[in-house]
Amino acid sequence: MLKSNLAILFLISGVGCFAQSILRSGSSLTSSEAEEVLVYHNNVRQEVGVGPLEWSRELAGYAQKWADQLAASGCEMNHRPRSGVWKQQHGENLFWGSDAEVYSVLDACESWYSEKKFYRNAPVGNGNFSQVGHYTQMVWSKTTHVGMAKAVCRDGSVLVVANYDPPGNYLGQKPYP
Repeated sequence: MLKSNLAILFLISGVGCFAQSILRSGSSLTSSEAEEVLVYHNNVRQEVGVGPLEWSRELAGYAQKWADQLAASGCEMNHRPRSGVWKQQHGENLFWGSDAEVYSVLDACESWYSEKKFYRNAPVGNGNFSQVGHYTQMVWSKTTHVGMAKAVCRDGSVLVVANYDPPGNYLGQKPYP
């Protein structure tokens, strides 16, 4: 609860200077959830001198379709495949929490951000991708839009999907200068 109150405080106090009013998220997220995670992303990006993201209803809808598909097919946390009807077209972060009443979309963002402690200002590569890939996607300098969604699984767990455009995490490249 403290984390959520802190994020709302950022919204109210203007610390999250990259706030965007989101009337319809395009996914199952409420407008306040969408605003909260957008502000969180933009504060994380501001830390490293990267410009703000804008919320995309289209990306949120895209994320919702995948979250719903994962929830309906056993709630396994899998990224979209490279080909086929569910082909990945955007950057993607995933999060799973054991209880939808406990884990929020902000918790997903905080989990991805926690990878920062492993990032050493090096290009993304096979040696560090699994430790920092969620964080580096959040701060990828060429990414301009984000959309997120969540789905509750039959067992009560929650899946969160974030999609980013343009995508990031190109091997051999740094997320920001």
